Amino acid sequence: MNCPNINQVESDHLFRMFCSYFCLLTNKKYNLANILLLYLQNKDVRELFRNILDIDDDISAIRAFLEFDPSLYKSKYIMKFLNSPKAKNILK
Repeated sequence: MNCPNINQVESDHLFRMFCSYFCLLTNKKYNLANILLLYLQNKDVRELFRNILDIDDDISAIRAFLEFDPSLYKSKYIMKFLNSPKAKNILK
C-alpha cells in the first residue's frame, strides 16, 4: 500500500488554502497563474505565503507554485513579468 508523504500532503493543503483564502479575500476567481503574478507583484502577499507555508525565500516559494502546477512556466503573462526590469528588482 502506498502511503502519501505527510509533509507533502500538508504542504499541498496549505497551498490550496492560501489560494482559496486569497480568492475569498479579493472576491474574485483567480487561476493559479494570476495568483503567482499577484505573489510576485505584492510584497505583503509574498510574506503571507512564505509564512503560511514556512518557506524562507522567494525561489522556494516559486518552486512550490511550479511543483503544484508544472505548466505555469508556459504562461506568457508570467514570463513577460519575469523578463521585465521590475521583476529583477523584486526578486533580488
